[in-house]
Amino acid sequence: MPSRFSRTELPRRDNGPRPGRRHFFLGGLLALGGAAASAGIADVYYPLAGLPDDFATGTGERRLYRLPDGSQLLLNARSCADLSYTDKERTLHLYEGAVSLTAHPDAKRAFLIRTTEGTVRPVGPRIMVRQQMRRTLVVARDNAAEITTSAGTRAMLAAGSGARFDNVLVGTARADLLADAAWETGWVDVKERPLLEVIQALRPYRKGALRISIAAGGLLASGRYPLDDTDAALRALQADMPIQVRRITPWFTSIDLARARARSYAIGRG
Repeated sequence: MPSRFSRTELPRRDNGPRPGRRHFFLGGLLALGGAAASAGIADVYYPLAGLPDDFATGTGERRLYRLPDGSQLLLNARSCADLSYTDKERTLHLYEGAVSLTAHPDAKRAFLIRTTEGTVRPVGPRIMVRQQMRRTLVVARDNAAEITTSAGTRAMLAAGSGARFDNVLVGTARADLLADAAWETGWVDVKERPLLEVIQALRPYRKGALRISIAAGGLLASGRYPLDDTDAALRALQADMPIQVRRITPWFTSIDLARARARSYAIGRG
């Protein structure tokens, strides 16, 4: 299956105005009609919040950026971030989505990733960070990472584990969270995780709204599902679980509990 993946060589940052890309996307959005409804539809293709940022990806797009210092950023779909360099540190501000960083060693300047909830400093080259709703997920696969919350709480995350943190507290490190980095190769990989989490991972790769009911979202899913073919992923989920997937319009898909199958599914799992 072909991957929607692109590479970008990033030139050195110019502090002057950068009208080209911004005007290109704003112009495209205005061409849709200028109305709020049209802008909402356009945001399905490209995150409007990402327009002013150094890095941004659209729906279904993963992009690899090569930085001037030799570091690399792999940005997940519908993600956006800014980068700043000083004499003491290199800082990536992640506003939306997820990023996988391979930092080039620099003894004088640490590489930090800042989110709404705090800061992550990898103790080694690689780290994956995802901005979630009111919390941040960190996956330290090959090396440890230091987490500092906005309130000043510090914790070391050991290699081979992942953890979530909010503005104040850092959660328990868990090895099963390593699977949350599977998006890097185009997959959702889950074992006994709420179906809602699978749907949340598919949304940045699907044009239009993908809604799930509370009852269906609480079902536990296990499997490996493709991000680059969300229709195939939904078909597989419907075959595996007691859910009904309905594509009401090209822009709206709903997922609900298939109650006729739910009882036998629960008995089988018990």
